[in-house]
Amino acid sequence: MQKFMLGICLAALSVTFQANAGSPDPGVEKGAIFAQIDDLTISRDEFEAIFQSAVRYKYYHGTVPADELDEFKKQVADDIVTQQLVFKQALKEGLQPDRDQINEGVDAFNLKNASDPEWETRREQVIPQLIKKLERQDLIEKMEAQVRDIPAPDAAAVRQYYLDTPEKFTEPERRWVSVILLKVPPFANEDEWLEAEAETGLLKQRIESGEDFAALAEQYSGHLSASNGGDLGYLHSGVLEPVVQQKIEALEVDQLSEPIRVLEGVTLFRLNGIETPQLKSFSEVKDRAASLLYLALQDSAWESYVSQLRSSANVHVYE
Repeated sequence: MQKFMLGICLAALSVTFQANAGSPDPGVEKGAIFAQIDDLTISRDEFEAIFQSAVRYKYYHGTVPADELDEFKKQVADDIVTQQLVFKQALKEGLQPDRDQINEGVDAFNLKNASDPEWETRREQVIPQLIKKLERQDLIEKMEAQVRDIPAPDAAAVRQYYLDTPEKFTEPERRWVSVILLKVPPFANEDEWLEAEAETGLLKQRIESGEDFAALAEQYSGHLSASNGGDLGYLHSGVLEPVVQQKIEALEVDQLSEPIRVLEGVTLFRLNGIETPQLKSFSEVKDRAASLLYLALQDSAWESYVSQLRSSANVHVYE
């Protein structure tokens, strides 16, 4: 949550909320109000500006997938509310921003805009807003760090966590796979693909007739593993392309696949063995278990804290 909240805060630098002594601005039509958080009114235009900044921050192409849009809007709205409530609490508790960190942020912003010919004329207007935003974010982060500063779990709790969540410490199933790849040029025509499939089929027949897979891989394969007889070692599910993974999961041990087209050419796979899921011993994973449990407890403490803030505040989001 912290990184995402940071993105909303700094990306929405130009947004200025309206403080209205506990009630919506009478000059703003009710339908234009997005949310009321105690004495803070957020208009729909302000929310839209923050939302679009959050989209650019999280989604590389600047577009939210349709099936994620509603959930993402809810997440942004929840983070806006959380930021405001945590910020107010930080002020109430008298936390002070880190001046050195704020100055570093201002210097970085100045440097980023130094080549902009209009920067000098805009600087005096923008920098004060930037400082306020950086101070606000610093206080939010300090407040969160304070809440998350909890005692580490004892050894008994860590062991119980290991026993209660074995799926977190279980090595998933792995398959030992070998491959022969007959490369096909990227812009090859269909005849070239068919020829490669036929050659791969002949190699399969030779192996099924008793020839050594590794020797043929060394001789014919264009894959990086050729020098190692095509051995890819033990692979977790999901490492290979979905179409290849599906084919391999259907194989019995020592069985060869049919020729399979992939991006680089035509492949022939052999399943050499299957390693079943294995629960690691507590001694192997106790440090990781301690870290995971501590993080879970920190998250729980933070979620509980935010929930308490929200329950004691006047928050209304207009859908």
